[in-house]
Amino acid sequence: MWPSLRRASSGLRDCGCQVLSQLLPFGYPETVLPLIRRFSAESTERLTNSKFNNEFLGQDAAVLPDDNFGYNDELSNGNGTIEANISKSWSFNMDHSADLKSKHRIHRPYLFQTVLDAHSLSVKSVLDKWIEDGNQLERNEVLLVLFHLKKQRLYWKAFQFMEWIERGHLLNFEERDYACHLDLIARNTGIEDARKYIDRVPKPFRNEVLYETLLVNCVRARDIQKAEEVFREIRDLSLPLTVSACNQMILLYKRVARTKVADIIMLMEKENIKPSPFTYKLIIDLKGRSNDISGVEVTLNEMKAAGVEPDFVTQTMVAKFYISGGLIEKAKAVVSEIEMEYMKDKRHAVRSLLHLYAALSKPDEVARIWKLCTEPKLDDFMAAIEAWGKLGCIEQAEETFEAMLEATQKLSSKYYNGMLNVYAENKLMDKGKKFVERMSFDGCPNGPLTWDALVKLYVNSGEVAKADSFLQNATEQNPDRRPTYGSYIYLLMAYAKMGDIYNAEKMFDRLKNIRYPGRKPPYPVLLEAYVNAKVRPHGFIERMRADGVRPIKKVMEHLKFLGKLPRGGVPQLIG
Repeated sequence: MWPSLRRASSGLRDCGCQVLSQLLPFGYPETVLPLIRRFSAESTERLTNSKFNNEFLGQDAAVLPDDNFGYNDELSNGNGTIEANISKSWSFNMDHSADLKSKHRIHRPYLFQTVLDAHSLSVKSVLDKWIEDGNQLERNEVLLVLFHLKKQRLYWKAFQFMEWIERGHLLNFEERDYACHLDLIARNTGIEDARKYIDRVPKPFRNEVLYETLLVNCVRARDIQKAEEVFREIRDLSLPLTVSACNQMILLYKRVARTKVADIIMLMEKENIKPSPFTYKLIIDLKGRSNDISGVEVTLNEMKAAGVEPDFVTQTMVAKFYISGGLIEKAKAVVSEIEMEYMKDKRHAVRSLLHLYAALSKPDEVARIWKLCTEPKLDDFMAAIEAWGKLGCIEQAEETFEAMLEATQKLSSKYYNGMLNVYAENKLMDKGKKFVERMSFDGCPNGPLTWDALVKLYVNSGEVAKADSFLQNATEQNPDRRPTYGSYIYLLMAYAKMGDIYNAEKMFDRLKNIRYPGRKPPYPVLLEAYVNAKVRPHGFIERMRADGVRPIKKVMEHLKFLGKLPRGGVPQLIG
């Protein structure tokens, strides 16, 4: 089992770490996070280009939906798919009859409605009143409230709810309750407070589940130092070392320290920890992003030899890497297999197939798959619009958008933004401007995602300065809202490509000062500005170290090149 997997992970020490990759386009069905595996708390990683900017426990934001296809996305610890798994997990832990389960699918429980309606600053007082009115708290109600709050990402209210329960000693806490509480503390007040909470947990419950929950949050925050400390603590306390914990470390190292992935693989072999399906997927994703297609195939063969059949997500991922590697015939074979095996049973297969055929530049196949989707949901429409946009078939994208409008009474801004992105990607400034006017006329609110699409529209049309000015004005006029991380990165990349060091540094400082959680300052992108301007960046490594950013292989190569620049001239830049 292990020799092949070790070969699959070989060469990782030579790979550069793509620190700026944030999100992953695929959903992974394996419940890799300890709280999903053992009880119903949340888990990190979409992946992120994520359609969910979001995170359940441990999601780097995490494993994203199967249909979210994109080459620049990164594997994470869970998002949409993770939430679905959590939903099943919580339902499994609730002792309801079938009738009661049906009832809760239709009606929100009364206690949940009480918490939902309460103002964020008065949750505890509203709950105190609920008790004073003669109500009694039952465990099933607690599970339902937490499940619904987490499903809607109302983490602050979930945190207040758990604090209220603990303060009033209203529930005899079990293993899952302590872990869930720790997770909410980490999310809302930080990793250090979560560490302190462990000291308050009775010793019998300070087990591997509690520490894995803390580890997942460290990984979600991309805090390599704290994650390594927790991982060592698990071993120092002689707690069971699980494949879930190892997967979390692989996931973290894959993002920020690829050279260490092989160390975890070797540790798993030494401890006789059998790789899970998610372990194989992580390695496949890592090798694919390193353009090591042979490594992808070795890992895929090892996966099959271990009795783990590639699922829909794995096959989709492999097809994506074949396409990006130029192995079109192999990609076509995998896509055909996906269509034969999953088209009839899995609705989301339609979405992925639309994206895959678009990536293969097959408009006829996109049209055929879309015709087979006889009762499309809104996300099916959106997948078709994105596929047509990728192919440059604007008329078909517009027709699909109009059909989507006819299929529902009112669309959210998410779907308008999807169409606006099509115009942006195809550099259609006039159509984009008219569509923004239409959005306003239709009463569609604009926000960070709309700003992001407009930034791309301006940049792709060659109006970088206007994109910069627009984003700055939007930020000043909406002090309570901040642009997406991607908006700043897009502008920074534009300035870097132009070799505009002044504006690249200015954009870098703006991005750095906002301090997006879990995001390291994008030094590799900034360095591209110096490379394209052929100017030496003095003290660059020292700046990176001060911010806790490790230089990747590409950064070192660029710095080596820039360091050789002569005083009187510049050598021809290769690559």
